[in-house]
Amino acid sequence: MKVPIWNSISPRKRKIALWIFWLFVFYTVAGFFILPPIVRSVAVKQISSQLDREVSIQKVKINPFALSATVDGLLIKDKDGQPFVSWDEVYVNFQISSFFGKAWVFKEVSTTRPFVRAQMNWDYTFNFSDLIAKFSTNAPSSVPKQPSKPLVLHIGRLHIAGASLSLADLTPRKPFRRVIGPLDVTLENFRTDPDNKNPYSFAGTTDAGEIFSWSGFFYLDPLRSQGELTLDKISLNKYAPLYQDLVRFEIRDGSIGLHANYSF
Repeated sequence: MKVPIWNSISPRKRKIALWIFWLFVFYTVAGFFILPPIVRSVAVKQISSQLDREVSIQKVKINPFALSATVDGLLIKDKDGQPFVSWDEVYVNFQISSFFGKAWVFKEVSTTRPFVRAQMNWDYTFNFSDLIAKFSTNAPSSVPKQPSKPLVLHIGRLHIAGASLSLADLTPRKPFRRVIGPLDVTLENFRTDPDNKNPYSFAGTTDAGEIFSWSGFFYLDPLRSQGELTLDKISLNKYAPLYQDLVRFEIRDGSIGLHANYSF
C-alpha cells in the first residue's frame, strides 16, 4: 500500500509548505485586487491636497508578478474647471534588479495621450503660479554643504504617444492660443549615468498643420546634445498675437520652414 506523499512529509515541513502557499495566495489577492483601489483612493486624495485641484483616476491596475502598474484616466482640473493635466494611460514596469544595485531599473515606461495646459493670464500670472509659490515656499531654506548625488535611472524603453500641449497667452490685444501635438517621443535605453549616450526622437504637428521633428542624442553629465531639428509649414499669421503689439506691420499670409543640425 502506497503512502500519500503529503503524509510522508514531516509536520514541520507541511506547516512551512502551508505558510508558503497561503503567503502566495495573499500576495496574489492583495496585488491584483486589494492594493489597486487603495492606491487609487490615496493617490487622488494626496494629489488633490498637494495641488489644490480636483483630481480623478478611473482605474489602477497592479501586476505583482510582473512588478508593473497601470494608471488609467488621470484628470487634474484647473482652477477654472478646464483640464490642467491628464492622460489616458501610464504603464510602468519595474525591475527586481533595482533592489540589488545603485540604479532604479525599469523595463518600460509608457504613456498614452498625455495632456498639459499652460496659460498666461491677463495679469501676467500663469495658471500654475500658485503651485510655483507653494512649492518654492515649502522648499528647505538651508542649502546642503555637499550636493546630493543625482538619482540613477535605467529605462529600457520610454515611449510617449499622442502627447499634446495647450498654450494660451491672454496678455496681447488679441489672445494667442495654440495646441501642439499630437507628439510621439521614443527613447531607447535611457540612462542618467554620466557619459551615457541617450538617443531620442520627437515628431508631431500642431492644430494648424505645422510639422516638427527633433532627433539625435544627449548626455546628462555634463549636459550636451547633438542632432537635427526640422520645422515645416509654420504659418506666420497664426502667431500674430505674439508680435502684433510690438510692430507696426501686418503679415497677412506666408509660411516658413527650417532644418538645422546642431551641437552644443
